[in-house]
Amino acid sequence: MQRIQRETLSTPVLIGTFVMLSVVMAAMPVNWPHGDFIEYWAAARLNAAGGNPYDPAAILRQQQQAGFTEAEPVVMYNPPWTLALAMPFGAMSFALARSVWLALQLVTVLWCASRLWLLYGGEPRYTIRACCVALLWGPTLSAVHMGQVSTVILAGLVGFLQSLWRRRDTAAGAWVAVTLVKPQLLALLWVTLLLWAFAGRRWKVLGGIAASVMGASIIAFAPNHSVFAQYQYLMTSAPPAFESPTISSILRVFANTPGSWPQYAPTFAGVLVAAVAWHRRRDAWDFRRELPWLVAASLFVTAYGAWSFDLVLLLVPMLAVGAAFVRYGDTAALVTGGLVFACVSAITVAMGLKGVPEELYVWVTPVVALACRHLWRAGASRRAVGVHPF
Repeated sequence: MQRIQRETLSTPVLIGTFVMLSVVMAAMPVNWPHGDFIEYWAAARLNAAGGNPYDPAAILRQQQQAGFTEAEPVVMYNPPWTLALAMPFGAMSFALARSVWLALQLVTVLWCASRLWLLYGGEPRYTIRACCVALLWGPTLSAVHMGQVSTVILAGLVGFLQSLWRRRDTAAGAWVAVTLVKPQLLALLWVTLLLWAFAGRRWKVLGGIAASVMGASIIAFAPNHSVFAQYQYLMTSAPPAFESPTISSILRVFANTPGSWPQYAPTFAGVLVAAVAWHRRRDAWDFRRELPWLVAASLFVTAYGAWSFDLVLLLVPMLAVGAAFVRYGDTAALVTGGLVFACVSAITVAMGLKGVPEELYVWVTPVVALACRHLWRAGASRRAVGVHPF
């Protein structure tokens, strides 16, 4: 707790870094890649003007104004409350919005890495190294390049943990609500969170979640009263059936059935396993201990998503285990883990540069999760410690 309080002093530095990066990037004569950020920017502009942020034809017209040349638009499949985050950027020109968003992404990753490192007991003097690891992680580079909201989801997880550690339940609920910009990614976390909150009567956590979602929804609803109906129409008329790098997509392809129900079978099974795990450990449930495996397992069984840029969330288990290795002086595990990290990160970067199809990233999550688990268990006897996320 004391370490986290000391680290809070660096917040002004992070804010100053964000402002400086925003100014420098906005002034640079660079044509930033459109990436996926253009979907948020275009949807935000449409919604603010009372238009349909989920209409492909209208989205394409907006994106063409930013120099987008593809024949098909990049459509935002995120729920309407995501627009509360996107609308301030939609009020800017695309170039300015992209510059500010890029700066915000970088500072967010730095903040998340430093907080995760300290929350899991890492030595404060190594915080900068943890930040470097986070910035060098291949999926982090992918998220930044694409302008994705995955870094915001990571911040929601970190803020949730830190708020619980400080016994601020309302803030914890508000932070974890941020992850609902992609609700399918963390299904296992959400089922255990709701079970934990109701069983423990943590009404302030639930209140923080409800207030955040309602507040963001009102912001999206105010200029466009049909936004939720428009989102429902998109999801029913053209539901996401992407070839995601998940076992769910593989199962759907091999099942070859008229419906898409096989795609949701792994998520359903994962939810049952998570619920059983919570029930068995409910009296000693601690999200700081449980979150790393919940994140990895959720990404593994998600119905769709878990793209290369979403795997930035794997920083949670990696930094949690890495902090433990440093804390216990487990040099062998730290070196081995570093080599695994370097190899996986380098391969994902190479895949991105080669334009490899996203579905071929299916190996990343299980490899990272199994490596973390194996390395922890291999050194557990030397540490004589039995309680840990893996």
